[in-house]
Amino acid sequence: MGEAKKRGQAPRLIYHHTSTLRTNQLWMSGRVLPEGKMPRVLHPQLGEIQTDAFFRRSMKDFPPVVWLTEAVGVPKCLVSTGLRFASIDTGEEVGSVDLNEDLSNAVALNRVSLGFIPDEIGAVRWRDHFGYNTGEGQELNESAHEAGDDPDQWWVSEVPVDLMRMVELRVSRSVSRPKLERRDDYLAKIKELIQRCRDNPGAFVPPTWLTPDQARALAARLGVRVHH
Repeated sequence: MGEAKKRGQAPRLIYHHTSTLRTNQLWMSGRVLPEGKMPRVLHPQLGEIQTDAFFRRSMKDFPPVVWLTEAVGVPKCLVSTGLRFASIDTGEEVGSVDLNEDLSNAVALNRVSLGFIPDEIGAVRWRDHFGYNTGEGQELNESAHEAGDDPDQWWVSEVPVDLMRMVELRVSRSVSRPKLERRDDYLAKIKELIQRCRDNPGAFVPPTWLTPDQARALAARLGVRVHH
């Protein structure tokens, strides 16, 4: 088979990259939501964090999407990040800092990738999406190349991605060395957890960095039942 024909084929899997900073919200929701739609998260050292998708782009040239990639490893653009600090009282920005790779990994906690079959979630290649050739899309492509990524490996979905269609789950055992290892045993447990959350609306999945006692105390304060 020629290389051109091979490149035209869909990959076996595409991945949505995230981290244990947000997985509890994903399991409770049961879906990966388009950029900018996920609520704020709690970090064990930094407190409340909001991922500001609108800071990355205005979202005027094309609508919010779920981003996925053929790359199994953590995309370089996800380790080229920064923090902006805002006043609790006024919400005004009071400072900012760019993070090197080590600090970016530390903030993200353990990296996680969620694998899907493209046709099963209705994802399309980013280069075939109308947003690819917009001004905003071209800026994203340029920044990806600068970071060392290939935007032609990207896929997008304009609708939430159902996590029960996940067929592979990879997790890094180390925060500082985010090598993603396939965990089929963990995938089965997570799907059971997602189903329990669907059967029990309002169920609470605590962040993995909470101790059991902290998780129970937080659930009691929120008035919800803990699911592990």
